[in-house]
Amino acid sequence: MASSVTVAIPNGQPGYSFSQAPQVTVNSAPRQHAGFYPYTDNGGSTLGISGADFTIMAGDTRHTSGYNINTRYAPKLFRIGGEGPEKEGARIVLSVVGFAADGNA
Repeated sequence: MASSVTVAIPNGQPGYSFSQAPQVTVNSAPRQHAGFYPYTDNGGSTLGISGADFTIMAGDTRHTSGYNINTRYAPKLFRIGGEGPEKEGARIVLSVVGFAADGNA
């Protein structure tokens, strides 16, 4: 929308210029990694329910990146401790959603 002024602006009044406003510098160092963010949200959902003598944990297995599905078989629950490659006897379960590499670490 255009605007037109039909009356003369009085010369005795201060102008509408912001050039005299103080300049504020937040950081004078050059930006080294513009737009670099090493993490991505890989989505997911987990649920945990516990009672007096039980605990049930569940998580989906879809691993996404934006609208792309990278895999449908990425676990979100990880056993901590236990014996052997299947971690038999583990009493701690880690639930991870978001950045998938956090669970693999």
